[in-house]
This record gives sequence, C-alpha cells and structure tokens, in this order.
Amino acid sequence: TLLYTIKFELAKYTNMKAVSRTAVQKLPKVISSARSLGEPATMPMEKPDPQLPFCEYEPPPYDGPSRELVIKQRKANVNPAVHRQTYYKDPPLFVAGKGQYLFDDTGKRYLDLLGGICTVSAGHNHPKVNAAVAEQMSKISHTSNVLLHPKIAEYSEAMVNKLNPKESGLSVVYFCNSGSEANDLAMMMARAYTGYLNIVGLRRAYHGASAANIPLTAMPLYRHATMPISNISQTMSPDVFRGLWGGDHCRDGPCQVDRTCDCGPDTCNAAGMYADQYRDHLHTLCPAGKGLAGFIAEGMGGMTAAIQAPKGFYKEVFDITKSYGGVNIMDEVQTGFGRLGSHYWGFEYHGVKPDIITTAKSIGNGFPLAMCATTPEIAEAFANSCFHFNTFGGNAIASAAGLATLEAIDEDNLMENSHIVGNHILNTLNAMRNKHDIIGDVRGKGFFMAVEFVESQSTNKPIPNYHLNAIVERFKDLGLVVGKGGIHLNCFRMQPPMCVTMEDADFIIAVMDQVFTEYTQGRLDLEAFNPNAAK
Repeated sequence: TLLYTIKFELAKYTNMKAVSRTAVQKLPKVISSARSLGEPATMPMEKPDPQLPFCEYEPPPYDGPSRELVIKQRKANVNPAVHRQTYYKDPPLFVAGKGQYLFDDTGKRYLDLLGGICTVSAGHNHPKVNAAVAEQMSKISHTSNVLLHPKIAEYSEAMVNKLNPKESGLSVVYFCNSGSEANDLAMMMARAYTGYLNIVGLRRAYHGASAANIPLTAMPLYRHATMPISNISQTMSPDVFRGLWGGDHCRDGPCQVDRTCDCGPDTCNAAGMYADQYRDHLHTLCPAGKGLAGFIAEGMGGMTAAIQAPKGFYKEVFDITKSYGGVNIMDEVQTGFGRLGSHYWGFEYHGVKPDIITTAKSIGNGFPLAMCATTPEIAEAFANSCFHFNTFGGNAIASAAGLATLEAIDEDNLMENSHIVGNHILNTLNAMRNKHDIIGDVRGKGFFMAVEFVESQSTNKPIPNYHLNAIVERFKDLGLVVGKGGIHLNCFRMQPPMCVTMEDADFIIAVMDQVFTEYTQGRLDLEAFNPNAAK
C-alpha cells in the first residue's frame, strides 16, 4: 500500500545522517511509485515520527557482551535495588556517547536529557576533558593529599575564582567523591563551628543516600525504616504548585503555576508564609534560641523534579537561621556550573550568601568528584575540631578532570546555551499546557527542567507512576532519554549535557507533543506497565 511503502522508505533512514533531507527528497518518488500500483494518491498518510538532527559522529562498532548477557549479569550480581530501578521495560544497552547523544549496541542514537542524572555537563566524550585525564594518567594517577602534588592546587584556585570569594566569602574548598560525602562534610562543619547539633532541611528534598544524609532526604522512596533521625528535622517545602501558598507571580523563572495569588512583580507574600513555618519550627526546636547548627536546602529541587522556591524565600530563611546562630548550607550538587543559565550557582540565582556550599555531579563531566566550600572562619573551626582527611579527595586525575570541565563549560559558552535553549524548551512546553490537559506544571530554569503530569488540570491529581513509565518508554522508542522524579513519581526531569542545540529542542518538542497526544488518545499500552495488572 501507499502508506506501507512510504513508512518503509522513511524507516530505512532512521538514525542515519541525512534522515530528514534524504527522506523528504525521496518522498515524491515513493508516492509516484505507489501511484503506478493503481492506489489513489489521496490516501491519508500517518505523520512520520520526529527525527533526530544530523550528527556526523559515528561510534565504533560494538564488540562487547550482548545485551542479554549484560541483563543476566546485572540481575545476578549487581545491587538488586539498582536492577529493579533500571529504566525501561525494554532497556537499550548504551555503549557510546558524543556531546548530547548516546548510542546503543545496535548503533541507534538517542538524545540524552538525563545526562547521567545531571552529571554530564560539557558533553559525552568531550575532547578537552578526555585529553586532560589521559595526560594526567600518563604522568601520575594518585599520591593522596598527604603528599604535595600540583594539580589539586591549580584546580582549587580555579574553583575558588568561580565562587567569587570577594562577594561570597567562600574561599576554602574540600574535594571529595560524591554529593553525599560533601553534604556529610557540610553538616560536620556546621556542628563544629556552632557547637550545636540540630540540622534543619526541607520536606520534599534529596541530599544523598549515606547514613548521615538519609534522614535529611525527605522522599519516601529513599528513606529507610531503620535510619537514625537524631537532630535532623524538616520544615515545610516552599512548593508553589502543590503547597499551601503561591501562584502565578511567585517564581523567578520562565514558567509560573496556573493559580492566582496576590503577589506583585517584585514581591512574594508566599515566600514570607513559608519562611514563617521555618521560624515556628525553630521556636520549638531551639529553646531560648539555642541549638541550631544549620539549615540546608537545594538551589532547586533535584530528585523532587525542579521544585522552585518562591522569590525571596531563601533571603528570609537565611536571616532566620542567623538569628538563631546557625549556618546556612546551599546544596548545589545539581544546580551548579551554569546549568540554570542565568547564574553559575544556585545561591547567586537566589541572591543569598551561604556559609557553606556543596556540589558534585556536573563538576567533573561524569568523573567521580565533589566539593564542599566554606569560609576561612568555618574551615579553621573545623580544622581545630578534628583531622579531616579524604584519601581520594582531590586526587590528581579527578583534579585534572574537574579543571578541564570548568574550562570546557566556559570555552563552549554552555551557560549561555543553557539559558537560550533551555528556556526556549520550557516556554514551549509551558505553552503546550493549553493543548495537553495532562501537563499540570512546567518548571525550572535553563537546563534544569521538569514536567509534572496530572490526570486533569482541574484536579491536579498525579497520574499513576506506571503511566509515567509508559510515557518515558515511548520517548525512548522515539530516541529521547529523560529522567524520572517527583514526590509522587509523576514527573520527568531534563538535566542534559549543556550542549543541547535548538535543533535538538525542536526534536524534543515534536516527540513530546506526539507522545502526549498518543497518551490522551489511549494509544499507549498502559496496562503493560501496570504492576498490578491481571496476569
């Protein structure tokens, strides 16, 4: 048939270089050929699936273990929680990457909006980062920091310059290996400096999975029934979409929630009401104004799917913390390094001066690396309280990778690209709310983006998690990889390599528009993903 012939010819070019151009050029010949078979030229055609933009990179042929063997080995030997949380009902075997793209064992290309969970910043297989690591490996790989080596000194100076210490006061850095380690270290510093133990965070927050951080991580999926919770507590999350207060003037970003509020363009009453909840919490937690070690919050919610605090919230909360003698900690594990587009750091975006920041993920473009930065006064108090040491923290290879990543982000203008392309995606998705009733909220800044799905905008009731899994699976089939998250597991997250282009953005929008339509029209096999479906 005409339809079959056209789909067959188009399919032959899927994931090839000149997919759009070649297919379009060939289409008249295909139609002419089909007409010669005696079929009517007016037969309706299905709209072809969106195609990825041109990419000249071709990965080397894959000659490793089969996908079936990898799945078998993973199921038998790897942490069972990891196996159970593996994305997709039919997972691809990713074996190569370049820039913003991933390639599976068959050579199929995907646009990576997950970025290794907000970790690949400059892009997969970045030549500058690769070269820096290889060069350092050829010289010396590890000495530990009890011996003198140059790379950590060079890297720490470059990092401190990015923190703008004259404005921020942050001029002492501690390198470690993960965001969890960095947050552990921040809490130790706060307690050593203040002499108190209480750490307060936000509900609906993620700070890591170590024994010290699990009590801070206020998300049901990650908390353990047997975790210790001494001297850790949470105050209300300032969520203007699902929280008690907030509306269409409260966010400092391209997308607002679809409910009214009495805030002005430069003021936010909701911020003060959420801050009052923190003040009331401390009133009972810290008798006579004593006992607070610190307050910790993310620059923007990561695993909670880009929850944005209302304008001015952190300024008020940081002042409250100081009035109780505590220190303020900003968790920049996911928001740092220009990903927000408008600012290099989340604390700059909020206009505040934290006493301690933590960061990881994008810091090394995929290399295991993290950092805690603080003021000289807190660093000195911490040094006087104990001998802090980290065997691998700031090792020569990690420092080389981190320094090259800093330089690549600047040289490739990735912060500006995040602002332009990321906000374009957000604005377009936000406009799609008028077309797709399942889009409850679009939020974020730059390449820190999330969409929350609901059964209907009239109720904002979260869609079931298995519905989200079906949507994400369909994205994957069309060549788009996204993350998942949210307190109700009804959101998808986009924190891609910061080299995603406008052409990629057009592909993203086209795929999402198509899949949202398929979902609404009942064309996705939702029951195939229902864990409670009848066998």
